[in-house]
Amino acid sequence: MQRLLVLFCCAAVALTAQAAKRVTLVQFEKMAESVHGKKDADAADRLSQFELTERMTPARTAKLRAAMPGPMSKDEVLVLADASSFSPLPADEELSDPAPDADQQHIMIDAAVQYASQVLAKLPNFFASRETILFMDTPPRPGDGAVPANQSLLLIAKANETVLYRGGKQVVEAADGKENKLGAANAGLIVSGEFGPILATVFADAKQGELVWSHWEQIDQLKIAVFRYSVAKDKSHYEAQFCCVTANSGQVVFKRLTAYHGEIALDPETGTIFRLSMQSDLKPAYPMSRADLQVEYGPVEIGGQTYNCPIKSIAIARGYEPAWRHRNGAPLNFSGMLASQDNADAVSDGPEVLQTMMNHAAFHDYHLFRSTTRILTGDEPDAVPTTAPRPN
Repeated sequence: MQRLLVLFCCAAVALTAQAAKRVTLVQFEKMAESVHGKKDADAADRLSQFELTERMTPARTAKLRAAMPGPMSKDEVLVLADASSFSPLPADEELSDPAPDADQQHIMIDAAVQYASQVLAKLPNFFASRETILFMDTPPRPGDGAVPANQSLLLIAKANETVLYRGGKQVVEAADGKENKLGAANAGLIVSGEFGPILATVFADAKQGELVWSHWEQIDQLKIAVFRYSVAKDKSHYEAQFCCVTANSGQVVFKRLTAYHGEIALDPETGTIFRLSMQSDLKPAYPMSRADLQVEYGPVEIGGQTYNCPIKSIAIARGYEPAWRHRNGAPLNFSGMLASQDNADAVSDGPEVLQTMMNHAAFHDYHLFRSTTRILTGDEPDAVPTTAPRPN
């Protein structure tokens, strides 16, 4: 089985200097009301001081963002919502219906396995737009290397790409039309396999591991069954890659096949999968301590037919990067809650700091990939047949 890859590309060193206050959704919503009427920057700064202990649903996220005074505070709500993606739902949002019996659970799982195995064959050739937003910790200020007192994940870059799906293979093109094998802007987290391979990989692994009932929840008026799974390293096909670690005075790509766990949210009647999460169990937690992915699926129209395709993905990574140095070679004097490593591993040749990166990717504008061909007759000897894609 082909290994599922999540690639973590090089980025500027950044740090988490101060622990955020952990709050529930209700507590955060009450606090968010207090920033109404404030300046956008002040509101964003206030919001950045918190971390959610519960998952913020799309409906709640949209409502909170709409109430914010400007783009900075809206982005901060998005960051908090994305970062909460791997947390449990608030108790009041989980349906209280009784769990299905063992036979019903097996029927649901079998339907989902069949769905995952057939989803690739059912997809037509198509292309779609993918907008990726890269968030990172605040880097030290240029010039003096000082670390800001209050730090949070900040919007660093945006990239728009075209995802081509042809013959069961996924290819990403950058804005200039060239194939972009490293993904958006060649920085941050890059995920492949959202259009089917990731589903087949997880189910194949989960069947060899543990797959158990979790809870009911509601997505767009539909009652959804949620299962938890865990996969041991010796059964895993989830390979995390991190670029780059320092070795022999150079930069190398770190790779590790890892155990992982997560949730699968599916339609209990059809087995259609609406959400899939993967959280790595990296041991030892160096040079990468986190490699987590969540993909949300929903109905999209392609060529006049409806298919269940990715609509959003969240990827979060945390790994160690070499610490920035002064010109004289001495390491910066990091303080507070900074996570520094002096002799963390044999591959490290100097002080290192913990870097957090998060990508928010949205998929839209799905179109059927078709070609048009002009058949030439003998009366047109100098003409050249042409083939070109056209959207539908």
